[in-house]
Amino acid sequence: MTIGELAKTAGLKTQTIRYYEREGILPEARRRYDSGYREYDEDALGRLHFIKHAQSCGLKLADIKILLEWENLPDEACPDVQELLKERIGELDAKIREMRSFSKSLKRLLSACEESCDARCAVLEEFGKRSK
Repeated sequence: MTIGELAKTAGLKTQTIRYYEREGILPEARRRYDSGYREYDEDALGRLHFIKHAQSCGLKLADIKILLEWENLPDEACPDVQELLKERIGELDAKIREMRSFSKSLKRLLSACEESCDARCAVLEEFGKRSK
């Protein structure tokens, strides 16, 4: 299939597929002899599904590249995969804590703003304070 057909089937943009090829995450497609167009097979589609699924779980492209390298050694790679996932889970948990803190701060500011809406906006006052 052509890059356009692959992109449509995988639900991606052609630029994304080209980027994956440049980054070595997707093997370069062979070129048609007559036209020079890229030609992809079902393996490329399978790899794109792998990449999209891994991304939907919060993995970075660098992580996915490592997983794809380990794909040929599933028994030996399992402890390494587990360690990688534990690291990412820790990062995500830290981000969740940070987001909760942001939400708590914004809720506090919103409450202050709602209580004193007739005076100067409490949010603007808070943000306008300079650190001393």
